[in-house]
Amino acid sequence: MAGQEGGDGGAARASGTKGAEGVSGSVRAGFVVGMTNPRSVVFLTAVLPQFVDREAGHAAAQMLVLGLAGALLQLLSDGIWGLGAATARDWLGRSPRRTAAIGGTGGLAMIGLGASVALTGRAE
Repeated sequence: MAGQEGGDGGAARASGTKGAEGVSGSVRAGFVVGMTNPRSVVFLTAVLPQFVDREAGHAAAQMLVLGLAGALLQLLSDGIWGLGAATARDWLGRSPRRTAAIGGTGGLAMIGLGASVALTGRAE
């Protein structure tokens, strides 16, 4: 997407090197986004307390354990998806033929979507 390449115009990505921020900057940005995500806040304040047994005591500790378990599952899931995506990108990028096929498929999809919108008109 436009505007997301950073100050180098995508040169760092094209050369295979990390930008000025590197991995630590990416981790920091991901942490900030995750902590300020309204869905996370709503979940932790509205949904999670339903699973706390107040009669068992230590409600704060129960909330902490449940929250950490959710965070661990999210980290594991996102990590697996990230590694899978990186592996797929590396595999696709090794062959110019596969890269061209992906570009051609994306172009055909855009043409098909444009044609369907042109033919069906606006939904009113």
